[in-house]
Amino acid sequence: MRKTLSAFNLLAILCLFLLPGAAPAKEKAEEEIPDALDFDRRKASSRRFELSPYGGDFLGDKLNHSFVIGGNLQFNFTPTLGIAGDFAWSPSNPDRTSAFGATVADDNVYMMDGSFVLTMPSVFRSGKSMIEADIFTTLGAGVVRFDGANRIGGFVGGGIKIRPNISWLAFRAEVRNYFAAVDNPVGSDFEYILNFRLGPTFLLPPDL
Repeated sequence: MRKTLSAFNLLAILCLFLLPGAAPAKEKAEEEIPDALDFDRRKASSRRFELSPYGGDFLGDKLNHSFVIGGNLQFNFTPTLGIAGDFAWSPSNPDRTSAFGATVADDNVYMMDGSFVLTMPSVFRSGKSMIEADIFTTLGAGVVRFDGANRIGGFVGGGIKIRPNISWLAFRAEVRNYFAAVDNPVGSDFEYILNFRLGPTFLLPPDL
């Protein structure tokens, strides 16, 4: 009986020493996550609205190389999830000597769409400084207007927003790949349109 009680007492004493040590270990593991990778602890603030004018490159399968300008307005439900509306214009450059290009009367391309946006915090080193950033992915659909006709299309994209130590400003770079059907002399084909966009992002109140 004494041996049983002694073993029990020894186990109880060991538990008293081990259990308090478990909590600091857990806290230490949580502290190992850098502040910049936690929306609640990082310096950059998350805002409800984001307005992003941009310019960049336009590259189409049949519409060839040109430039693109436009704007994006994003509404954030949380720092991670948002929705966005986008409008862009490009004076495309189809090959007028081709069968497709010879039929084009209006080479202006208008892209109007809505999308879901998924954002994750990120950080990178620049010299001795750590710069916070947002990595985002977009998936959406809308209308591509070309040669006087509207065509339903979709797109996938993604990019990065660099967050300097200015609460209302970020710098955004994004790549998007649109796909939509365009008419040709013998029917229609899918057109793939790649956009590379650069510009500022103005972070508008209220805070999240």
